[in-house]
Amino acid sequence: MSGVCIRSYDGSDEAAVLRVWETGLPCDAIDDRTFRRKVLLDPNFDPAWLAIADVEGDVAGFCLTLRRRVPFPKLGLEPSRAWITAMAVAPELRGGGVGGRLLDCVVSLCQAESRTELLLAPYVPNYFVPGVDEQAYASGLAWLLRRGFEVVSRAVAADANLVGFRYEEWAERERALASRGIRVRFLTPADIPALLGFLEATMPGDWLRHARDVLADIVRGHGSFQQFVIAEDAGVILGYCQAEGDHFGPFGVREDRQGEGIGTVLLARCLHGMKRRGSHDAWVVWTSDDSLERVYGRFGFHGTRRFSVLRLRIN
Repeated sequence: MSGVCIRSYDGSDEAAVLRVWETGLPCDAIDDRTFRRKVLLDPNFDPAWLAIADVEGDVAGFCLTLRRRVPFPKLGLEPSRAWITAMAVAPELRGGGVGGRLLDCVVSLCQAESRTELLLAPYVPNYFVPGVDEQAYASGLAWLLRRGFEVVSRAVAADANLVGFRYEEWAERERALASRGIRVRFLTPADIPALLGFLEATMPGDWLRHARDVLADIVRGHGSFQQFVIAEDAGVILGYCQAEGDHFGPFGVREDRQGEGIGTVLLARCLHGMKRRGSHDAWVVWTSDDSLERVYGRFGFHGTRRFSVLRLRIN
């Protein structure tokens, strides 16, 4: 397509980018507040790395790419990597080379900084989806594979209806844990230091960041400490789970205490709390087929979206 100019993002592009985002990624549209919070205010955001395809003054497409400018807990700067977290071309302009021009721009940016891996899209903290939805964006996935990307893993989003959920079916498991001194209960303000220490010592770095954000909202009056469930033995936290509205997770158990049924009770108690707070459904955006079958499936979760996590090796 002639007349395409690839340039950096400008603040005045926001509304046009969101229009292309909605039409080009219809399953993953976001509003302006989410864009500002998860894109513009991300500490790694750089306007030069949000490539804009401009056709006669109109935004025809964009490619949002991030690389770490600020070290991330337990991951550092990851200097060899960059991530595409969202990319779209206006549907009426596809097939004219706009997407290729955008991707070429991003690859050049990576090469200039000697970054050898371009991933789509397992970036933390502000990812939108794990990768490319294999059904909703099948043509886009095929295009990316033709451009040299390879599938490195797959992820599943899952949902469960909570209307028929009955905690009584899982209460005996909680009583069995209690007989061994393991208490499963809601978080209290007094537990905050212990929870943060547990997360820092035993869980992925982004989980600590996420928990802090949710707890900060709760302290401001937006939410409840009952969004967190913990398992503890003599005051030592062994596992936890959390929820935000209908969104469940993450949840985890200390590695040396896995296999004791603690995670099952944590999940059951968390879902019970969600239902009591008025949630009709629960969803998790990122899990594996194995976890869906072994863990979530027992609670009525079923896969709703499947994603390919992609990588492009850059010379």
